[in-house]
Amino acid sequence: MTLTLYPYQETGVRFLRVAESALLADEMGTGKTAQTIATLEADDLYPALIVSPNTVKSVWLGEFAKWASHRRVRVAGSGTVAATKEAEAVRDGEADVLVVNWEALKALSRLAGFGSIHLHGCSECDPNSTRRPSQCERQDKLLNLIPWKVVVADEVHRAKSPQAKQTRALWAVGDGVERRYALTGTPIANSPEDLWSVMRFVSPQEWPAKWAWLERYAKLQYNPFSQAPDVVGLREDRREELDRFLSPRFIRRIKAQVLPDLPPKTYERRDVFLTGKQKKAYDALRDTFIAQIDGGLMTETNILTQALRLRQLAAAYGELYLDPKDMTQEMTFDDIGTEFDKLDAFMRLSEPSSKLDALEEVLAELGDQPVVVFADSRQLIDLAFTRFVDKVPCAKITGPVATKEREVAVRNFQNGDARLMFATVGAGGEGITLTAASTAVFLQRPWSQVMNKQAEDRLHRIGQEAENVLYIDLVTVDTVEERVFEALQTKGERLEELVRDKENLRRWLK
Repeated sequence: MTLTLYPYQETGVRFLRVAESALLADEMGTGKTAQTIATLEADDLYPALIVSPNTVKSVWLGEFAKWASHRRVRVAGSGTVAATKEAEAVRDGEADVLVVNWEALKALSRLAGFGSIHLHGCSECDPNSTRRPSQCERQDKLLNLIPWKVVVADEVHRAKSPQAKQTRALWAVGDGVERRYALTGTPIANSPEDLWSVMRFVSPQEWPAKWAWLERYAKLQYNPFSQAPDVVGLREDRREELDRFLSPRFIRRIKAQVLPDLPPKTYERRDVFLTGKQKKAYDALRDTFIAQIDGGLMTETNILTQALRLRQLAAAYGELYLDPKDMTQEMTFDDIGTEFDKLDAFMRLSEPSSKLDALEEVLAELGDQPVVVFADSRQLIDLAFTRFVDKVPCAKITGPVATKEREVAVRNFQNGDARLMFATVGAGGEGITLTAASTAVFLQRPWSQVMNKQAEDRLHRIGQEAENVLYIDLVTVDTVEERVFEALQTKGERLEELVRDKENLRRWLK
């Protein structure tokens, strides 16, 4: 079978070839992987290093099989030893492509510097160090020694933090390489600040200093709780200059422009109310949480942990245990009181669940049509799967599900052998196609706008033939869940400020 790129994809390939290093920020579901492989083939950019999420590595293998089947592709295992073996095959000329996950980078590459962050040496380069050479952050490692023609960073929004080791490992392995391509459908995860780190990888000579860039192009707001100001937007008086600076290395097309035959997205919110048992637990934890905050006893970590627990209790009841290995020591939320140490008790979600009751009603309305059910929490997905697996043919994707089992689950769902696909947003939101369904139900939304978009576009992509794609959010009223939507709206506006999708679409329709 001969495969053909869409016209807009051919345009994307021409852009990538001329730019040589660029950020391909086409909206999710438009085929960035195919465009990238076509570019590699057109300019013979091998050996090639592909950095991707762990769950997407097999997708790259499949896409190379479709678009460049003659290429020898090695997919690195998650562990350092397995990844090293596959990298050595490329080094020795036995393979053309290495696909490695983000987490493995820092073990296989030295780290680039950033600001005042100290790079640790080892016993070989620092006589005062007790670190092994494998732990050295300064010296070249295996990935730095292979003469890559190109480094491709897939889902490059994972490199938004310049302090993160995997970001600085990406910079180090990319510096000096002939070409660098960054792929993401969401170039800004939280604020315009995210863009600098990505473009530092794409073009280190043009984007060398973070704060110099922010001071020139970003709106900065004083933060009394931090030494650094907050980035709250882009400066309109320098927007035209930024566009001229960014345009030679940035291309973005949205599906409404290039795939007008794709169906529209429709969103529906359904309010859910806590059951009596859930509400009692939620109120008890909330009151304790507030008391600890008012008393100044909560650390940032504990604040985040308890906010997460409140979201969990907004979905289902939680059983508390002092020891996660001993399920006989159950305690009640009344036992917590204001004792700080007991806030660290292990919580396991259980019935009753107002969210799953509401899900049953939704599924009854939808009849026999296939549905994808997303949640941020693996416990909630497991609880939902348990409730429905004996009633309806189901498939499930969560973090512990092995790659092969994951592929079987997707195949069964796409073939119609499973009516319901239960997936965590983290594990099921990247690298898979779920176009057999035209409806997705979100039991929970994560705080990350990027992850939300990723999950939505598992359904809304090439191959979707429905007249409409429906997203139903089950939101528990009078809980912390409602704040999530407010936060996501703010983040969405910041993304819009950079890419201006609505403005581009209006201009295109005229």
